[in-house]
Amino acid sequence: MNHQERKGKMLYNEENLIVYLCKKVTKIGDTTAKAIADYFDCSITKFSSNQRNFIYFKNSNGKSKLSDFQINDIDHIVNHYIKDNSLSINEIWISVLIRDFVKHSIDELKETTLENLLINPFLVKAFGFDDHKEVVTFYFYQKITRSIVTSWGFTVEGLLLCSGAENSELDGFDMQVKRKDTIYQFQIKSSPNTMSMEQVRQLNTHIRNIKDRIINIPILGMTYGTREQINSQIQSTLINFPDSTLIGKELWDFIADENGYCQKVLGMIDDIMKEEPTKFSNEIENKRQFLFYDWEQKFGTGKKSIDMVLQKYL
Repeated sequence: MNHQERKGKMLYNEENLIVYLCKKVTKIGDTTAKAIADYFDCSITKFSSNQRNFIYFKNSNGKSKLSDFQINDIDHIVNHYIKDNSLSINEIWISVLIRDFVKHSIDELKETTLENLLINPFLVKAFGFDDHKEVVTFYFYQKITRSIVTSWGFTVEGLLLCSGAENSELDGFDMQVKRKDTIYQFQIKSSPNTMSMEQVRQLNTHIRNIKDRIINIPILGMTYGTREQINSQIQSTLINFPDSTLIGKELWDFIADENGYCQKVLGMIDDIMKEEPTKFSNEIENKRQFLFYDWEQKFGTGKKSIDMVLQKYL
């Protein structure tokens, strides 16, 4: 077991992709999924082939380790996630991560109810909301945005690890990129304005703790935005700013060591989503309209209904 596996970080290789997809099937856990990967020689090409079969995937008693239902489910999952097995393993992983991010976001959306909207009575009064639809819209968008931003943070780290980075071995850093005799150590932030002063100071502490800063070069990577949008805390406090930062396409192109890679990833995402049957904006509007209806059925309409609901939050 290597250092990265000991840290519990995902390695975006062929074996783990097979395991990841198989574990989506009911009653297939880590042990069985790893056995399936071994059965196909940890080859995504063999696993995703139309000639794939489980004829010899049996236990010591000669009985199949998988039910017909599980085999059919694997077939369905492979067909959904791997549209082209001639793609590189990194490209397939990116496709899988994007599809799952969208699926989980839609699932989160569908599970949203009036009861799990966190309505702040003081803000409702401060903003002068007197139409229940204003209240629902404001707090519905707030909830969905927060959950999606959190989920995207995990997804984007995976995308970068599929693009040329590997898990860092240094505390305080998320990933690293090796270039000849130099190792660039990255702490990744989704946007250019999410770091507080305290977080910047913590990063500075991690930078100072690097024993060999000739070999290990610390970089703050921000996955989108421009240099003009980097917040004042980073600009005024981060050690060696601006040379210690990469933002937006600078970051993506550097990690992949490929000019134009950022645009390539955006194009891949665009192509992936053209194949998806569900449009996220439609799902948002459908849920918003349902929440309006649910509110009206339970509390009525207008300011009177708002005052009734606010009592539940005090």
